[in-house]
Amino acid sequence: MKRFFLASVLIAASVAGAHAQQATAVLSPSIQAQVLAMVPGADLSNLTSSQYARLVVLFSNSKNLSAGDNPSGAIKVILNAQ
Repeated sequence: MKRFFLASVLIAASVAGAHAQQATAVLSPSIQAQVLAMVPGADLSNLTSSQYARLVVLFSNSKNLSAGDNPSGAIKVILNAQ
């Protein structure tokens, strides 16, 4: 009985962990607004964790957003990356 219970707990934990890895990341409203201002019509509905992280890093430093650094181009590259 202990083995059955332990196996059930391990299966439940692995299912929960797998679900957490597949969850999509949601940007803050301020970053979403900035992205949409620079790239109108950008699809932010199914971001991967990597895309989310790269966008957060891009917007965390105002130097990255200067016109010379082409932030709209960087956003497009990030959104097109899988």
